[in-house]
Amino acid sequence: MITDWLTSLPEAGSAIYSTAASASAWTLLGAGLALPFVALTILHVYRNIARNVEAFYRTAVYRLSESLAGWKTWFVVRFGRVLARRRSAVVDPAPQVEFDDLDIAVMKIAATLGPGFEINARQLAERFRMRPAQVQQSLEKLTSNKMMDNVIVSGEGFDSYRLTQLGNAFMATWAKRASSA
Repeated sequence: MITDWLTSLPEAGSAIYSTAASASAWTLLGAGLALPFVALTILHVYRNIARNVEAFYRTAVYRLSESLAGWKTWFVVRFGRVLARRRSAVVDPAPQVEFDDLDIAVMKIAATLGPGFEINARQLAERFRMRPAQVQQSLEKLTSNKMMDNVIVSGEGFDSYRLTQLGNAFMATWAKRASSA
């Protein structure tokens, strides 16, 4: 049975005791002092074995996961066209708008007025010595591109406009480029 070894303990104990009792005191002292070093050496060997087993296990798991990831990538690439997948909504890129000299001049004047102040096509036409209809077209172009904001509708036929935050940012970027060039 499994408990048979318990019956041999009294005999083994008496043999160990008789051996220890017959030994000299110096032998027992040397064995007693050497026993902790032997125990530490055995512990050190077992720790090294445990570290090696753990390193082997971790290396095997890592290599297996890397191999599986490589196979997954290969399948996705190989069969990606065949498998159904969601299509994201394609966003059209923003159209590129070219601002002419009049548009830049209008935004410069609006930027010098400061935030919250507005200007209309008639006032700008007087400054540029142009027809108000030409300046109004420039203001409408800037409004459609969100550089200027329509503020107040006047009875004279010309609306008042002010620079938006996007227009301020554009003018700041434009000024930096102009100063660095």
